[in-house]
Formats: sequence, C-alpha cells, structure tokens
Amino acid sequence: MGRVQEEGSGLVHGFQLSTVTASRPTETSTTHETTDLDLAMKLHYLKAVYIYSAETARDLTVMHVKAPLFAVFEQIPWITGRFRRHDSGRPYIKCNDCGTRFVESQCDLTVEEWLRVPDRSVDESLVYHQPIGPELAFSPLIYIQMTRFKCGGLALGLGWAHVMGDPSSLSHFFNLWSRVFAGEKIDCPKASNGEKGFQNPNLKGKNPDSIKRVDPVGDLWVAPNNKKMATYSFNLTIKEIRSHFPANEDVFEILCGIIWKCIANVRKGESETVTITIIRSDSDGLKPRSVSNSQVISSVHVDFSVAEANLEEIVKSIGEATDERFGIDEIGESDDGVSDFIVYGAKLTFVDMTQVDFYEAKIKEKSPKSVYCNVHGIGDDGAVVVLPAAKEEERFVTVTLPEEEMEKVKWELKKCGLITALINGE
Repeated sequence: MGRVQEEGSGLVHGFQLSTVTASRPTETSTTHETTDLDLAMKLHYLKAVYIYSAETARDLTVMHVKAPLFAVFEQIPWITGRFRRHDSGRPYIKCNDCGTRFVESQCDLTVEEWLRVPDRSVDESLVYHQPIGPELAFSPLIYIQMTRFKCGGLALGLGWAHVMGDPSSLSHFFNLWSRVFAGEKIDCPKASNGEKGFQNPNLKGKNPDSIKRVDPVGDLWVAPNNKKMATYSFNLTIKEIRSHFPANEDVFEILCGIIWKCIANVRKGESETVTITIIRSDSDGLKPRSVSNSQVISSVHVDFSVAEANLEEIVKSIGEATDERFGIDEIGESDDGVSDFIVYGAKLTFVDMTQVDFYEAKIKEKSPKSVYCNVHGIGDDGAVVVLPAAKEEERFVTVTLPEEEMEKVKWELKKCGLITALINGE
C-alpha cells in the first residue's frame, strides 16, 4: 500500500491508495462494448457517498470492506477493466482485471458533527476522483474511498465513470456489495454488450436538444467549462413541495417547475432558459438489471417566458417531455462513437434519482444515515439533482450552476419558500 498524501490541514486527511480486483481472473480476451448512450456520458462522472453510524460500522476493518468487492467484480468484470480503442477510434473496455483504486482516509469529526452541516455538497470531499485519461490503459473506472470518522462511523464514497452506467447502476453495484457483506451469494445478469434498451419514439431526423457536441478532448475525458461552477444542496419535505401545486401528483415535476421558474427569474431576457433536459430512471430497466446506461433522457421546450408563466403551465410542459434517447443513439452511431458530447448541463438539466434504491445498501441490517449523489462534469447551463432522503417524507436537492448565478438563485428559492428554514439556520 502506498501513502499518496498526508495533509497537514483539512478535516479529511491521511490518504492511502491500494488496488482491489476480482477473486478470479477473467477469461483472456474478454471485452465489453459500450453503447452509443454510454459514450454520450463519457465526460460525466458520478460521486456518491454512503455514511454509516458508529454503532453500525465501528467494528468494520479495511478487509471487511474490501472482501465483498472480490465477488462483485467477478460478476461484473468490465468495471475493473481499462478502456482501449478499436481501429475506428471507438472506445471499448478490455476486461483485464486491472482493478479499482481503494482509498483510505480519516475525518476529524464525528458522524453527527459532519451531518450537522446543512449543505451536503460537503460530502464530495469524501469521494476520491480522477478522470479517465490521458492514458486510457492505466485509468481506473471507479474509485472507492473509505473514510473513518472520529467516533468510529464510516463513509464509503464512490467515484464512478458514468460511461459504465447510470445512478441506478451505481446503486445496484453498491447494493451487491452490501448483500455479499451480509453473506448472500449473488448472480448478476450480464450486460447486453451493445443492445439498445429503448424504442424509436418516431422522432427520426430531429436533432436531440439534450446533447451538445464539444471540441474533441482526445484521451483525457474531461468536460469543458467556460464558467466557474458552484454547488449548493438542501432538504425539504414532500408536503412543502405539494403546497405549491397540490393538483399534481408528481413531486419531482412540481419541484422542477418551481426551480426552473426561479432560475428563469435570474436569467430573464435573452439568456432565459426555455429548453431543459429531464433525466429519470427507466422503470422498465430497474429490476433485474445489469450495469449499464438505461436512464431516460428527455427534452422540454416551451414557447413562453418561464419567468412570467404560472406554475401549472410549466409543470404541464414538463409532464410532456420527449424521450430523446433514440436521437442520441443515432448521432453516436453516425460517427461510431468517436465524437465528444455533454448531456448534463448542455441545457439546464433536472435529474430524478428518487427511484434509485440508495438506502437498500445496509450494513448489519442498518441503512445509511445519509446518502449523497451528484454529477461531476456539468456543463455551463447547470443541473439540479433530486435524491431520496433518509426520511421517506423528504427530498434532497443539489443545485449546480455558474458561480455568478448561485446567490441570486438561492435568493429566488428563499422567496418561494424552498430554503427559508435552511437560510435562517445558517
């Protein structure tokens, strides 16, 4: 094990790196072909953090955490592989058992002290992140960080290359880990190796609004940004959300409408956002599932001023979002997956993770006290991620926007009552 850094300051420190791979070698020459939807996400990464109490995790050692990974990696060998390119330039994964990076660190706070911070984006410091590249053959696809709190509690942070799979895939992977930890035997369905998981919605020939081509990035898979981005997160109850529009049953769509209107108030004029992207879990692909990108990517375009519109009109338009996966797939197919794109933040993007079963990852039959998940590599238009909270009646929201807009948007959120209690408590 090599010590990579020992920070003299900061609440999280003492980083050490090692490598974990499968318990048995993968058959020689095994490869995993990426789909066009996978490759559309290749400049994006997921950061997820699971925090467990001292009562639950105090006795867990590094080997307790590592050991279940051997069995999971044996079931899903491509996530410990490395990217290569075909002669055409199209990326694929060589399942060569190079493994994932495992990071150990310590935190000077207790779990209770850490969770007392209202803005949960602080959890991103519990995720070790490195992008894929510039040498594809040496870049791990996931990083797992184990942080021990002063009280004995534990945070397990996952840095996950989105090209491998969507948030439900990340959750599925970590739930498999928790099942092996509990002594279960697992049998994971194999990936379809390029099979499409969606139908043509009869929009052939229409360029999808939800994807943006960017200048070639080569073998360093990092999304370009023209603006400095800031992140802010907050909790609120389903009751608080419904109070704005009790006639609509879809809490996510109501919340999207409220926040879209708040952002539109800040971007009034030529920069006002009239086209957004909606990303939600594919209910047809949740169980049983393999690790893949099967999320529904939809677009909403309106011909009215969102800042001036009433919430009912905005929410209605969100409910009529158009599935654009087939168009994204066609673009990728046309150049054999060589071009580079961004999805999150290409247009203002709303991400519904409320159906992802993060809290099923139990240790000693106890769910995590908190789960955080966000997207890294968000484009300049920004993104809003909505998560389930530890309490069923709550939702957890993370907003990533250009830094120059963030304080104005927070003020709009305060005016409409979404973060009043939070700001008063700061």
